[in-house]
Amino acid sequence: MNWDDIKVFLALSRKGSARGAATVLRVSNSTITRRLDDMEHKLSTRLFDRTPDGYRMTAAAEQLLSTAEHVEELIMGAERKITGGDQELEGAIRLTMPPVGLAFLMDRLADFAHQYPGIELELLPSIEALDLSRREADIAIRVLGAGEKPPEYLIGRLLSPLTASAYVHKDLLNKDNPEDVSHMSWIGKFSGNQREEWLDQTDFPDQPVRHAIEDIALVAQAVEFKMGMAFMPCFSASFNDDIVRVPGATVVHHSDLWVVTHKDLRLSARLRVLREVIADEFARERYRIDTRSAS
Repeated sequence: MNWDDIKVFLALSRKGSARGAATVLRVSNSTITRRLDDMEHKLSTRLFDRTPDGYRMTAAAEQLLSTAEHVEELIMGAERKITGGDQELEGAIRLTMPPVGLAFLMDRLADFAHQYPGIELELLPSIEALDLSRREADIAIRVLGAGEKPPEYLIGRLLSPLTASAYVHKDLLNKDNPEDVSHMSWIGKFSGNQREEWLDQTDFPDQPVRHAIEDIALVAQAVEFKMGMAFMPCFSASFNDDIVRVPGATVVHHSDLWVVTHKDLRLSARLRVLREVIADEFARERYRIDTRSAS
């Protein structure tokens, strides 16, 4: 097996489908299935059972997995060290970030791209925590729990605390008593009567919950179209004058925003300058992200 075969094998073991593996490796589905067929032919054994629910590892694949992961770590470690010592301001940078709320960063990234024509940016909006050890991304903007720190194998900078509160369309407020929300319902995040733990962070935990919208961008749109009130990040409401914080609602330190990269890449010049740009831009927008001082 060569390194390309190992990458296909590991992607299939982790994603459980040819489509998922193809997305990770940025190849076609047919390339994945062809490489798997070739591997199984060369090894004279079946590595995956093809089932209606996806690819399932056989006993032979499970025996191979730890060796493949060890080879991957050796190769990825070598790549990180080479990239980490790179002092040239050129090459590709894969930046992953939450898929919503960071549009303000694009203007600065466009300036960065003009300033450094030798650097190619690949932006990966994703709620998944892509694995920086496996170089699924080079730099990540991550949301961590309030006070939580990144794992030891990452280096990071705290960009800003992230605050949240109760928001609603201004037309739904009681004009005679704006703090009265007894006529409103919450927009929930979970279906199937799952517990909405975020309710405990609000001033109105006894208000009924309707609907289930997990994506925060859709939650903000639902508030805009008067579906109810929502507990959401303050910055999500900062660009829409029709969405207002419920008068008197507590502003909560909900989580923290970090920019992180693998510690082996800390000396890479191109990653360092991009991390600085990201930190500077978040410093400018911090009043929207952490609204406690304004409150």
